[in-house]
Amino acid sequence: MEKKKIGFYSTIFFICFFLIIVFFFSTHTLDYAVEQTSVSTTESQSAASSTNEQADENVQSAAADSSTDFSHSLPLTTAQPAITVSSSDTSSLGTIAQPVPEQTVASNSEEPNVESDTEAAEKEFYDQIQKTLDKASASFNGTMAVTYIDLTTGQEISVNGKKEFYTASTIKVPLAMMVADKVNEGVLKWNDTITYKEETDYEEGTGRIINNIQPTYSLQTLQEYNITYSDNIAKNMLYGLFGGNDQAKKQLYRYFFKREANVEDTQFSSSDGADILLKLYKEKETNKEYQKIYDYMKKTVFHERLETALTTGKVAHKIGSYDDDIHDMGILESSHPFILSVFTNGKNGKEAISALTDQLWKLQEDKYPVS
Repeated sequence: MEKKKIGFYSTIFFICFFLIIVFFFSTHTLDYAVEQTSVSTTESQSAASSTNEQADENVQSAAADSSTDFSHSLPLTTAQPAITVSSSDTSSLGTIAQPVPEQTVASNSEEPNVESDTEAAEKEFYDQIQKTLDKASASFNGTMAVTYIDLTTGQEISVNGKKEFYTASTIKVPLAMMVADKVNEGVLKWNDTITYKEETDYEEGTGRIINNIQPTYSLQTLQEYNITYSDNIAKNMLYGLFGGNDQAKKQLYRYFFKREANVEDTQFSSSDGADILLKLYKEKETNKEYQKIYDYMKKTVFHERLETALTTGKVAHKIGSYDDDIHDMGILESSHPFILSVFTNGKNGKEAISALTDQLWKLQEDKYPVS
């Protein structure tokens, strides 16, 4: 009986031992601690990957928006960062590339300051011009109208710029330009012969023809005399090409000023005179006939008003005089060229125009803002 019990227990022991051996050496045995760690790690990586993908999408979207904003203000050859992210933004974007260094942003932020300084300098300069014009007009013994145009920037400043005065001989400039345009069109030729007609062409005053009137003149001679010597007879003979004094003035005013002329009292303003000169200046480089007019204005025999000791040889101008109407308008070749058109009615007009010219010349030479 005792042997049977021992045999039974031995069998049970060997069976248990066998199961234990099988359990430990089985290929399906699983380390639950390692598995749990592995699962946690996988889930963490998956979440991080998802966060990074979302951040990448945000970055790409922001970069696209950024390139749209800069496309109108920066040249195409300039490389720009896709996006600039401050340290306070990184928490919402997750793990992303390093942000653009702050010094890049700082260097770009200097540009508005430069522009602001330039604008401030220009404003201060043009304020000085305005004050100079205001003072000259206010102190003049009569009525003064002035228009200034900076040919570098196009800035125009006026005092009484729209007030009209009797044109006197300043009208000879747009007349010469109208003749030049007809030559360019082939309607007229410089060697055309123009016959002098005493009843319509004779006029007292300035010029060379009055001292030795000839029966005919070439169109080229009349054009030069009209400007260089402010010749009244040459002017009237040129008017004759357009149907006479009245018809020529009507054509001229429609052509340049888009309005009807008062043929009995032809008037225009300092602003009108400046506009005429601006057209001449802009087109003379491509229009040789306008260049000739400009050269005649520089060779004028009237060395006064806009032509002073400071401006001699550096101004193309045309004077106009009739009783108390004393005018001059011209293009001054300073280091920063400008147009000056001055119309006066009163006393000492010549001296007032010269004084104003010198003041503006010095401002252009000494105070002009250079960026």
